[in-house]
This record gives sequence, structure tokens and C-alpha cells, in this order.
Amino acid sequence: MVIVISNMDRFNHLVGTDVLTYSWLIESNAMVAVGELVVVTDEISGLRYFARVTTIIHDTKTGGFQVIALPIGSVGPDGSFRKPRTIPPLLSPVRQLKPDEYRLLKTFMGELEIGYMMSGNQTITDLPVGIPSAALPQHLGIFATTGMGKSNLMKVFCASAISARKAGILITDPHGEYALGEPGNASSRGLLHHPKAQEGLAVFTIRDRKDSDVYQMKSLWISHNDLSIADLGLVFDQTSGQQEIINLLLPFQTNQIIEFFVNEEVDKLPSHLKTTAYIGNHQEIAQRVRSGSADALRLVQRQISTLLDLTSRFVNPDRSSLPDIISSLDAGKVVLIDIPGISDAAELFILSAITRAIFKRKQHLFIEQGSAGKSGTVLICIEEAQRVLSQRSEKTGIFREIAMEGRKFGLGLGVITQQPKNIDKRVLAQMNTLFIMGLADRQDREIVATSAKHDLRVLDTEIQTLDRGDVIISTVGIPFPVSCHIHYFEDYLKNF
Repeated sequence: MVIVISNMDRFNHLVGTDVLTYSWLIESNAMVAVGELVVVTDEISGLRYFARVTTIIHDTKTGGFQVIALPIGSVGPDGSFRKPRTIPPLLSPVRQLKPDEYRLLKTFMGELEIGYMMSGNQTITDLPVGIPSAALPQHLGIFATTGMGKSNLMKVFCASAISARKAGILITDPHGEYALGEPGNASSRGLLHHPKAQEGLAVFTIRDRKDSDVYQMKSLWISHNDLSIADLGLVFDQTSGQQEIINLLLPFQTNQIIEFFVNEEVDKLPSHLKTTAYIGNHQEIAQRVRSGSADALRLVQRQISTLLDLTSRFVNPDRSSLPDIISSLDAGKVVLIDIPGISDAAELFILSAITRAIFKRKQHLFIEQGSAGKSGTVLICIEEAQRVLSQRSEKTGIFREIAMEGRKFGLGLGVITQQPKNIDKRVLAQMNTLFIMGLADRQDREIVATSAKHDLRVLDTEIQTLDRGDVIISTVGIPFPVSCHIHYFEDYLKNF
């Protein structure tokens, strides 16, 4: 049987299809854009097939354009949305979405609202996009080229979490822009301007007391025992001799280790070859490290001294904010660690200490209660995550441990980076929610596409053409990748 296609049927009707690709023709003056959502209707069965435009090319035979789309789902007479395992007939009509279909897609959205769904160049204000809080323990990746609006995304995400109170979120801010807004920009607003900040936000800061008291921010303190001697590897390269010393010291409390290295002259410690006795206050530590090399001991001592100098504004022998931080996270609050002007080394030291305490708490509750859900969901966000989760780095065990095991304790990682290709592939493979905000580097795009739970390879063109403030979201909570225009934070605050 030969199907004859009339001139009228050539346009906006399927001319080619398989289970993974739909194709139709449009006139040269018709408007369609990459990322546009359409519906193909099977007029015989009543099935509706939802698809997303991925490619547009010239059609030399008709003078119009050939449009190629990716099927994302189908809806039968019962109204259920399913993966498309069948195909619509040839010449099935192709049209834009209708309002009732917006409502159908809206049912998949979670409570942590990010923005409005996009269909090509159109922003659909009737279709807010949000991810479910239940997806957070399965880890989250935010991949954004500089200038694409990552900071605005993070503030909108936290604003939704402050309102929803469905999960605890920890985020550090070394630039001082999340709490009160961008410094020097009078119109900029921060999370402390959220109408529900008093109930859903806890800010721990290193700012002067006169500044923090105005906004009811709490002073940040990390005690010596909150730290781990192993965290020296976050900041300094370690020789094998130093690693041996650190391993020998692991059984001791950190406050004892710090006191030992601050007060002792390691050059005078008796080695295993000496018979002289140690007469200081830390007999057990001295006995443990006496087999180490003098050079390694001196390096460890110098590094501890340097770190104490870098963190002198918030590290204290006894005072600790960690119980209060953990309590706030358990209460489903956003916890902001406000540390403007701090060094990278000091930031990582803080984040490692807090992360370790949260992980231990989650493990303890899991053992006691036997379920992660009873202790609540917590997401720990790591800015510039390639610093601690690179393929070459094996120094940051606590973050890797959470990436591999955290979900069973209700604990997720939010990995934020401009360079996903520098993140360990084993960690990327654990990310079940991805936010992609324009990636110019092809290798970055390929790595993200192969790591996503949805097949994003066919969206490569759309990813390259994303504007500032646009994002593609792939998450286990939504059965298809979503294009979204992120709310502008200052405007979004007016909704609460």
C-alpha cells in the first residue's frame, strides 16, 4: 500500500517515527524552537504522545523545516502517564500542549520549587517546576558555567526549602552573598530577607557581633574535638611520613593532639632509638609517634600551627556550634554557614568538621531507629566540589563515604561545580538529580549526559543554547528531563 501525502498533510503531521524519534515538517514561516513540548495525537486509539523538540533542519523538498523530537511519555484514555513503548501512526497531527496537559505534568512536580517550565522559548507560568524533597538523599549535582545564575538558583532553592520545611539543607557561603544579598548591591536580597526566615533558617556566622546581632545570626564556633587530624590532608599535600604520623594519631582526641604539638618541641622527643625518657604531659602520644621521622613530625606540627592561625576566628578549644547546627537540620531548616572572606582551606576545614558530625549523628540514629526516614532528610551542599571530589583526590574520605552510603541514612550531597569532568566518575554515578545550566565544554556535557538517569545526549543542542537563568533538570522524581526558567530570587520572595 502506498500512502500519498498531500501538500496539506505535509505540515504538522508525522512523516517519520520510531519508538525513540518523531519527525514532522513545518512551513518555513512557522515558529518552533529546540526544547519545545508538543503532543502527537493518535486519532484512532486516543493515545496522546508527548515529545520534546531536539533538532530543526532545512527540508529541501518542501522549502520548510524538518523537526525531530524525543518522545517523553504517553497518556491513554485512563489518564495515566507512561513511557512511550508504542508509536503513533504516520500522519498523526502534531500540536502544542493544552491547559489540561499542563495540569497533568504539574502532578509530577515536587515541593521545592525552582521556576517555571519552559517549552522552547516560551515560559509556562501555569506550570511551576519543583523537585521532591524525597530525591535529596539520592544526591544532587549542579553544573553551571560562570555567569549562568548559579547563585540565584541556590537562593531560590533554599527559599523554597525554608518555606516547605521538608528537609534540612546545609550550605557554606565564603562570599557573604546568601545571607544579606550581594555586597555593594542595594537592591540585592538574601535568605535573611525571607518572610519565614525566623522559622526556617539558621545562620551561623564569623561576622562581628554588632553586625550579626542585627539579623539574629549566631556566632560560629568549631571546637578542637570537632576537628580531625586527618583533615590536614584537605589543605596540605602529605608525604608518606606525615601520613604515617597521622595514622598513628587517629586513636587520640584532637584536642590532645593539638595541645601536644602546640606545647611540645618535637625535635626533642626521644625516638625509638633513644633511651631517654619523655617527661611531658602526653606520654601516650609521645610513645606512639616516637617511631616517626623527625622531619615528618616537624611538618605536622607546622601544618597544625598554620591551620590554627587560618581558623582562629572560629576555632576554639571548647566552644562548639555543631549541636545547634545539627538540631536545626533535624528541624528541617536551611542552615547557612556565613563565612565571608575566609580562605579555601579554612572553608574546607569547617565543612569537613560539620559534615563528619552530621554523618555520625545520622549513623547513630539509623542504628537506633532502623530507618533513615525517622531522622529526616539532610542535604549537604559543596561549592566548587572538584576541590574535594576530584578523580585524583583520595584525601576526602568523609565526602566520598556520604556519596556512596549516605542515602540509606537520609543524607545527600549537593555537588556544585563548573567542571563536572573533574569530579570522580564514581561520585557522579551516584547523582540522581542533575541541574545543568549551560556547559560550553563538550567533555563536561558528555560526562554529565552519561551520568544522568535520563538520556540527555539528545539534548546536547539545547544545553548549548541555554540562556542565563535557564536550567535542564533530570531527577528520579520526574519521569522526563525538564527545561526550567529559574525564578529571580528578589521577585520570588514576594510569593511568601
